[in-house]
Amino acid sequence: MSDKVRNKYFAQLINRLLRFYWFFRRPKTMGVKVIIFNQENKILMVRLTYYPNTWTFVGGGFDKKEKPEEAILRECEEEVGIKLKEIDFVTTLYFNHEYKKDTLFVYKTTVNNSAFEIDRKEIAEANWFDLSDLPNMGKNAKKILETVI
Repeated sequence: MSDKVRNKYFAQLINRLLRFYWFFRRPKTMGVKVIIFNQENKILMVRLTYYPNTWTFVGGGFDKKEKPEEAILRECEEEVGIKLKEIDFVTTLYFNHEYKKDTLFVYKTTVNNSAFEIDRKEIAEANWFDLSDLPNMGKNAKKILETVI
């Protein structure tokens, strides 16, 4: 079994275990997402290893020791290798699914360079998409996009 396949199955197992834990604990989580536009007005989307059937935006969770602005800069660099210089806060969204209460801080930005390099442990694939030709997205990603566009 290759490392890529092993990482995929490991990530999916961890996700299932987390959902089981969330069912009993009902945690409150905080996260960040950023919609990144390039100069052609396309948006960067990622397909996560642990949610392989839908696309979303760069981002992730953070704890109380980190500010949302710091978290999104860190997540962007970790996941797709892009060092953002400027970000604009858009809104805060609240989701209550997967047995947890999520608070999500949403940002947007534009980059001059469309190059990226994904972290294969967490990101299965990333690509730039035209707003008129978007891939299959989950409910949260659709809601995030609605708030930015």
